[in-house]
Amino acid sequence: MMLFLLLCLIAAGLLIEVIQKRVLKINDPDIQELWAELEKAKWYGELISDPELKEWVLLDKQNGLLKDPYYVRKIIESEGHREGFINYIKNKAK
Repeated sequence: MMLFLLLCLIAAGLLIEVIQKRVLKINDPDIQELWAELEKAKWYGELISDPELKEWVLLDKQNGLLKDPYYVRKIIESEGHREGFINYIKNKAK
């Protein structure tokens, strides 16, 4: 019974995704555009002005948090997420 419910939930999720992408034409945000918007931000410029922190930010773009377009959108728009990201990078650089 539980397996049936799990399969139904997975099928519903796939159906919703197909409707969003094919019918409503809702696509994931382009990460390159988000990175360009991020690079225009003053706080980001201050963060990457430190060569040690810049190295970690570039690594995050390749394999970390900055690879996720939804997270990048959150740190651009939300000050709380932004502060958390800055602290995360500074702690990694230590």
